[in-house]
Amino acid sequence: MRNYLSIAVYPIQWIANSPTRVFSFFDHYSFTHQGLMSENQQLKEAQFLQNARLQTYQALEAENNRLRILLQSSVRANETLLVAEIIKINADLFLHRVILNKGSEQGICLGQAVIDAEGVVGEVTEVYPTTSRVILLSDASYGIPVENIRTGVRGVVVGTGSLKSLELKHVAHTLDLAVGDTLVTSGLDGHYPPGYPVGTITQIAHDPSETFAAVQVAPKARLDRAREVLLLAAQQVVGE
Repeated sequence: MRNYLSIAVYPIQWIANSPTRVFSFFDHYSFTHQGLMSENQQLKEAQFLQNARLQTYQALEAENNRLRILLQSSVRANETLLVAEIIKINADLFLHRVILNKGSEQGICLGQAVIDAEGVVGEVTEVYPTTSRVILLSDASYGIPVENIRTGVRGVVVGTGSLKSLELKHVAHTLDLAVGDTLVTSGLDGHYPPGYPVGTITQIAHDPSETFAAVQVAPKARLDRAREVLLLAAQQVVGE
């Protein structure tokens, strides 16, 4: 009889306990859901931090590659070089000047030659304790004596205000010049040692009404994207 009664009342007990089971189920579900949401948020934050670190690592790797190429550039074995970083460019589009993170405290001096892995970048014009200002070859007010590697013809390369174009001045129509000729520093200005690449002749125009030929030159240095540069040690600047 007891067994039969137990079986008979079981459905009633099950129904009576249903609210408790439902509450327990939803309480467990809510706890599990909150835990999963919290874990998901933590994973998102961890992934965000990993992505940020990855960007930093990629930037460092790119910087190391640039420095490696810079230090492997074709400079003379007996020359002492100082690596500096460009930390600011001039906001005036007509003034092609940059600021370096090295100054007099690191041995920088006026007139010091600045190069990159490809060629001549410019010259130090102002020096402060921890920074210095450099005028780029492309500045319209700047010029540098050069010579043609192939023929020895000399001239002066001046800036045009464009980071991708220079001009070879005072060249007679009769002089031996050709597109593709490489121009290097002549060493006659008292600042740059001879033999450093300045640019490549890209165009020659002969106008009979003009005294000199119009010669366009593409700079060798990456004036529009250089981040690190090399400065020749002060004692090696010609005329110092």
